[in-house]
Amino acid sequence: MTAPALDGPRPDRKTGGAPSPAPLLRPLPRRMIPLAFRAAGITLVALAVGLAAAVRGSDASDPLLTYAVVMTAACAAAVWGLWLAVDRYLLRAAETLSREAGLIAHGNAEGAVGGRVPLARYGDLLPIARAVNDLSDKLAQVRRDIARTVADSTAKAEEQKTQLAAVLRDLHEGVLVCNTRHQILLYNQTALDILHLTGELGLGRSLLHFVVAEPVTHTLERLTLRVREGRHVNHEHGTTAQFVGATTDGRILLEGRMSAILQDSVPASDEPPTITGYVLTLSDATSELAALGQRDSLLREATEGFRAPIANLRAAVETLYDAPDLGPGDRAAFESAMLESCDSLSQRLERVTNAYRNVVTGSWPMSDIHSNNLITLVAHRVGAGSATTVTLTGLPQWVHGDSHSLVLLFAYLIGRVQALTGATAFDLEAAGPQDGDRWVYLDLVWQGPAVSSATLDGWLDQTLPDGLGGLSAGDVLQHHRSTAWSEPLPTGGAPDTARDTARARLRVPLPPAQSPRTTQPRPKAGARPEFFDFGLLHQPLATSELGRTPLDRLHYVVFDTETTGLSPSTGDEIIQIAAVRVVGGRILTGETFNTLVDPKRPIPPESVPFHGITDGMVAGKPTIDAVLPQFRSFVSGAVLVAHNAAFDLKFLKMKERAAGVAFDCPVLDTMLLSRMLLGNDGDHTLDGIAERLGIEVVDRHTALGDSLVTAAVFLRMIEMLREREVRTLDDAIRGANILVELAARERAF
Repeated sequence: MTAPALDGPRPDRKTGGAPSPAPLLRPLPRRMIPLAFRAAGITLVALAVGLAAAVRGSDASDPLLTYAVVMTAACAAAVWGLWLAVDRYLLRAAETLSREAGLIAHGNAEGAVGGRVPLARYGDLLPIARAVNDLSDKLAQVRRDIARTVADSTAKAEEQKTQLAAVLRDLHEGVLVCNTRHQILLYNQTALDILHLTGELGLGRSLLHFVVAEPVTHTLERLTLRVREGRHVNHEHGTTAQFVGATTDGRILLEGRMSAILQDSVPASDEPPTITGYVLTLSDATSELAALGQRDSLLREATEGFRAPIANLRAAVETLYDAPDLGPGDRAAFESAMLESCDSLSQRLERVTNAYRNVVTGSWPMSDIHSNNLITLVAHRVGAGSATTVTLTGLPQWVHGDSHSLVLLFAYLIGRVQALTGATAFDLEAAGPQDGDRWVYLDLVWQGPAVSSATLDGWLDQTLPDGLGGLSAGDVLQHHRSTAWSEPLPTGGAPDTARDTARARLRVPLPPAQSPRTTQPRPKAGARPEFFDFGLLHQPLATSELGRTPLDRLHYVVFDTETTGLSPSTGDEIIQIAAVRVVGGRILTGETFNTLVDPKRPIPPESVPFHGITDGMVAGKPTIDAVLPQFRSFVSGAVLVAHNAAFDLKFLKMKERAAGVAFDCPVLDTMLLSRMLLGNDGDHTLDGIAERLGIEVVDRHTALGDSLVTAAVFLRMIEMLREREVRTLDDAIRGANILVELAARERAF
């Protein structure tokens, strides 16, 4: 082993080990130079004085000693003179040169002296003075270039400002640009006119001084949630959402759109972009909505006004039946005319009612909404500063409506139910169309009794807190052509479970999305190979209490993976893992695990159309050895569920050692359970099973979407297994083991 040279360059820690060049001269403090010369001169003078004293004190004259005295005195004089020369011609000149260089650096290089140092003044320091002048010339050129660039940029900015001002001036909509603190950064004259303000809004002032805060913050929260989850990339409206609000004095109703301003994201960064502000475009909807309110009042009066005459007419008809003084012919004619009038009035009432609903629904601003986003906003509003919890359950759906008013409605209903029943935990689930209808049902579920019809009707007549223009709960339902009712839910769960207690729900049907944005159309994926790996799927029966636990009392994690291909043994890798938790017969849609994985290999182009994951999407994501410990922590204490589970388990098992984890949880396979329930014949793919069970497939062929569908299928299977006397975890594992063994023997023959 060779020792490093002591005088060679040494690695520099700040530059990653690259050697830093050694300085040519060690810096000597300016004040040390005169001190050194003075010390040397004083030393020589003292030595000369001492030698002179020695000469006087000696009896005999020593020529050598006298010579030493003279030489010492001469050296002292030479040192002193040398110091004076160095100080005058070098040190003072160098100090003057440094000060002039400082003036050039901080002053105007285009000044009267041209920003240059007079060379004749510096003698031996002439090379340094020339270098200073060269630097001064380059500095002057750089300053001229910067000034020219600034002038060009300023001119372009002024031109763009003029163009922007012209565009904003000609817009028929008011435009307001604000930061996330709602401070106004830019506005146009139309905004002043719409808000009926004289003078100026005032840059830096808060928009919330002029516009009601709740709709603004709600819309910004929607956009923030969309951007945080990355849905703005493929969303039809991107970073824009509809907005309905009002001025703080309540005189003007506003309608428009809010567009988020995103900060440029750092390349290859995993963090979502940050919203730095928003652009609000406004129009005055006061007259339109006021006319709508007038039509509402007129139509309501017409529809409700018909009821009393019809009731009176029917009462008259009934009375005529009891009149004894009418002949048979007159009586029949009178009865026929009265009944015909009743039918005509009833038909007219029906037509007016339908037309009224169409007018109201068509005039109110609505858009397509993803149910998960709507329920998340309800949960945020209800949970802020209270002990009430709202749990997102079920499969996601698309609905069409006014997000803000629906959030206010459900927050209001939750508060009323809580005050009536004392319930503090609620499930909110979107159920797909049922029995061939087209409605999507938003179900609010709690433990406790149902709400009576009379009580619910009283709630619907009340004005919503923070509702615009005195909007009532019933008005919101009218705008969505909807109604609401409450009913008890059947129990019948296992003992000591939540499902065994009294539960009720409040159901609100909503229109389906007009243009549902499910995943982009992809080729129908070929079924994965059915894995009957005996070592993976054959499981020992649980010897603990877990194996004897009923299936409807267990906690499950339903998961799925997306991979580069179908052959883990030949190098295919996981590129996405997703899972959802199932507890108490509920799909907890808000408790999910979903992450992309960098496979450290290219994704085959032929597989991209099936899962939609590209190399760019996984670049820089965590690798599988970092993801699996997180996933193992998520599934801790639960039973794993997957469709064709051996396929996914094979990928997980091959990475256990590298990740330092072990997936030793019990596993249930919905493909095997389907074979237990329906036999070997038939379609046992996830799509086939879901279709037979009437489960709508949403976001299929994504890991999270497939996990949600598998969870819904599995919950239906638990009910079917109970009818087959398969009640506990051990019962299900025993049946699956038999199927695996039969499949292994069939393949052996």
